[in-house]
Amino acid sequence: MACRRSGFGLMLAGAIVTVVGLAVVLMHTFAIAREWTTVIVGVALLGAGAVRAALRQRHPGAGAS
Repeated sequence: MACRRSGFGLMLAGAIVTVVGLAVVLMHTFAIAREWTTVIVGVALLGAGAVRAALRQRHPGAGAS
């Protein structure tokens, strides 16, 4: 079975590494306490999940079959 999006996995991995790097820089720049890192990551994941769910509802045929 051929993959329709051959480079998607690499692009996703690159995006994850970039976001983590930016988060580390922002945490250091704004001197945010380490205790808040987990809260910020959790809120970011909830937001990303909400956006993905909203986009998926617009395209009901999209997704794994």
